[in-house]
Amino acid sequence: MKFLIIAIDGPSGVGKSTLSSLLADKLGGLYVDTGAMFRCLAWRWQQLDCPEDDDELRNLGLQTRIKMASNQIWCNSTEVTELIRSEQVSALSSQISKFPVIRDIMKQKQRELVEDVRNSGSFSGAILEGRDIGTVIFPNADIKFFVDADPEIRAQRRFDQLRQKGEEVEFDIILQALKERDAKDRNRSVAPLVPADDAILVDTSKMGEQQVLNTMLQHIEKIK
Repeated sequence: MKFLIIAIDGPSGVGKSTLSSLLADKLGGLYVDTGAMFRCLAWRWQQLDCPEDDDELRNLGLQTRIKMASNQIWCNSTEVTELIRSEQVSALSSQISKFPVIRDIMKQKQRELVEDVRNSGSFSGAILEGRDIGTVIFPNADIKFFVDADPEIRAQRRFDQLRQKGEEVEFDIILQALKERDAKDRNRSVAPLVPADDAILVDTSKMGEQQVLNTMLQHIEKIK
């Protein structure tokens, strides 16, 4: 069976992580949360007082070891699954991702991870989600999706998610932060958030989770 590389791009709060995880379970593939990889770097960057010098950023990237297993994420020797999901780390991950030296290091780490998985024969493919998977990281992916939704709907989903975790948050603040991150991601000079020319656009604004998943599976089935 062909080893499939599936790219899923889209803005913050659109449900990429959940969809990628569900697809991985359905297809027997490895889910690679590239956003979590940047969040791990942002978490460590914060501890170092957010230096912007290229050498310090390069050292940060090279010295950060990220492991994903059993729905847990480890950054060096620390389990950070929940720590990296805060709004503060989310904002910092958008900031650190603007540095070309960081993006180059992460691109290499992501490609190496997928190649190791391919060579292991343990998975049917790799499902990667992020902002530039189909345009920069894997421009030759077997299939590319660009998942989107209205900002207000994405903000409501994020608001509900955080409230369920017991966090005291305000919808208007989340919406504003989301719009600001959208603007940064779409307008940055390095690897901006844009659909690949051959990406399949999926607007989830009026779709339930299962409906979106079924739509994506139908497209994937055509290339298997």
